[in-house]
Amino acid sequence: MLQAIAPAPVSSSPVSPVKSVMPWMAEPRMPLSEAAPYTVLSAQELYPRICVRDPYFALKDVTVLPGEVVARVPVQMAPDAEAMPLGLGEAGRHLAILGSCGAALVAPKDGQHFYLASAARGQWLSPSAQERATDMLWALAQAEYTGKRTCTARTLLSSSDGTPLFRLEVDYNVLSAAAFTRLFGEARQEMRREPRPADTVQRTPEEWAKLRQNPYSKPLDLKDFQTDGDMLRSSLVVTPELCKGHFAMHPVMPVAVVAGGMTRMATTLGRDLERNAGARFVAKDVKLSADSLAYAGQTVVFGARRTRVRGADHTFACTASVGERVVAQLDVTYTRVD
Repeated sequence: MLQAIAPAPVSSSPVSPVKSVMPWMAEPRMPLSEAAPYTVLSAQELYPRICVRDPYFALKDVTVLPGEVVARVPVQMAPDAEAMPLGLGEAGRHLAILGSCGAALVAPKDGQHFYLASAARGQWLSPSAQERATDMLWALAQAEYTGKRTCTARTLLSSSDGTPLFRLEVDYNVLSAAAFTRLFGEARQEMRREPRPADTVQRTPEEWAKLRQNPYSKPLDLKDFQTDGDMLRSSLVVTPELCKGHFAMHPVMPVAVVAGGMTRMATTLGRDLERNAGARFVAKDVKLSADSLAYAGQTVVFGARRTRVRGADHTFACTASVGERVVAQLDVTYTRVD
């Protein structure tokens, strides 16, 4: 059973070099299953195993504990209409990544694996309105393989003082690098058509920050909003910039980002139906299924429909589709708090 996370100092022990062909991995490393308890895993240890990297990966101090992993979690996006320390989409992003780190620790075979989230079930644990977190949060994950190519992670997000905030269970389809390339070859794009020239220009921190813009620090730029009664629609053209770090040479929109688009549709529709542009909501229950992926260059149509109102509780059914193909579906209940 997952417990509240109490911040505690951890010691770091070196993790020796597993053979990798990923471009950001210079040296082979040992299987993560051999990492000792209380080892802090570097990004270079994790990127080749889970096949996502920064800026999509933003966890800090990912640490192996007996049977689980913990990490510090930054809050990078304003929750807007969600009166919570961070929005559901961003919470799902960080927890799904940490869950894949936990899965990499118990993988029956070492090496590169793509952890594609196929479903998630979550509960927000605090019913009261809160403001955006200004401190790092804490996250914990336990993972287990449920089949040869499937696994499930149970995760918990807590405030900086260890108060539980959000519980999320994530199911993954696990693909080897070869299987991923075979299945998603059409998503491949040459991200650099020419070698990057040698660059000795001195830049200020602000200039470097601009060069390394994080698309996950701002909401999706949804277009063409259309309302029809209790239904709201919008669209978005997926660009490689919106897929940074997910995945190398195969830019596809992360499921958590798609979920963030759907939750934004739900809260926008809630504000419209309540005729209050400043209304805010706290999530209760969320259930996600992800049937496919949206590739760079494709147009995703987001939809949200309010299916029930009971007092202050509003339940929404949301979808994201590319043409006739459903990418993901989300059922979420929000409680209006102001």
